[in-house]
Amino acid sequence: MNFPRLKNALLCRILVYVVVLGGFIAPIIIVANLKFVPEAVKVIVGMGLTVGFLVYLIKNFVLLMAMDVGLAMLHCHNTARRQFVLLRSFSAQKVEMRISRFGQKCEPIAISPRPETLRYKSNAPMTIYSSGIEKIIATYHIDFLDKNQYQLIVNSATANSKALKGKKKHRFLDKSQKSSPLNCVTVIVIYARRVDEKLRNSLFDVVCKNGGDGFDTAILPCVIDIEKQICIFDSMRMPYTGFQYPVKNRGIKIIRKYLFNNKFPFADSPDMLDPIKDMDPEQSLWLFWKTMKKELVSDDKNIKKRFEKMKHRDIIFEDGYIYLKWEDHGLWISVELNEALRTAEIDAIDSWDYPKPHKIAKATIEEIEILINAYFAGLGYTTKYISYE
Repeated sequence: MNFPRLKNALLCRILVYVVVLGGFIAPIIIVANLKFVPEAVKVIVGMGLTVGFLVYLIKNFVLLMAMDVGLAMLHCHNTARRQFVLLRSFSAQKVEMRISRFGQKCEPIAISPRPETLRYKSNAPMTIYSSGIEKIIATYHIDFLDKNQYQLIVNSATANSKALKGKKKHRFLDKSQKSSPLNCVTVIVIYARRVDEKLRNSLFDVVCKNGGDGFDTAILPCVIDIEKQICIFDSMRMPYTGFQYPVKNRGIKIIRKYLFNNKFPFADSPDMLDPIKDMDPEQSLWLFWKTMKKELVSDDKNIKKRFEKMKHRDIIFEDGYIYLKWEDHGLWISVELNEALRTAEIDAIDSWDYPKPHKIAKATIEEIEILINAYFAGLGYTTKYISYE
């Protein structure tokens, strides 16, 4: 069955839930509405299917979560563009007028170039993952934009954003919210009459090198090339996990609302991002589901074989992961190298992955960290352990 295809990622994501839930709920509803079936049989069938549903979820939890995250990421990827064509009715004056109704006006700090407009808005957090949500818009007008001017503008907007950090304090926060980070997104709107040709050719890659992690902080430069009537910014949203809404997505919403009247012109902007590796847009959902299940089972077997061959205190660093053998147990953790700072950011160590997941003793964690620290020191990196709790 070739429908739906991965190019319709949102539909595919919905269908995963429909198939999984419907496969168990539909029979319960059908049996419950059959008048000739005794009540005792209905109860037994209902309880059996419910238990079967729970067992299926537990056994396939990793696969379903991987499917959900993968399809969510693909949907964000499919709706991103390298550039958007400006609306025919676009006017810098109209945009500035709309932006003037956003939040409150702030006085820029004395750093050149100073923004023409600086607006600030702070909302109280809705979840425990933030102590406040700050949104900042800084606008700049320039006749000729080259790489040097672009960097000066980004530096100016970043400095102004930092100066406004924590400007508004929110009351009645609970203990978890007070200890959470302050979320902040800064949208930098740059009106450029002309753009240097060298910069224009690489502008999408340049604006994608925005600051922040995208969840707690994000800096979104948005270049409006008036000569070419296009708008270039990092429009790749981050998948929403249901817990913390990424501030980068809030910034993209601001751009959509104030520059495009709440609707991106997708039909006029066909320049999509390069396809994600191993995720062919023409591939069917069902083939993707089957392939992912096969790969997860295969990966699990390969990791077990790897640990079986390793010796005590052996470390293998490969494809962004550390594989470490400690006596009869194995550890598999993610590592991200920061070449600029020469640091290795490592997921916090808390449980074994082999032969079965279970907690690691605190004293053993300390010994493992010493071993890992020495390993990366030999490669010229200092280590930093990241906790997501």
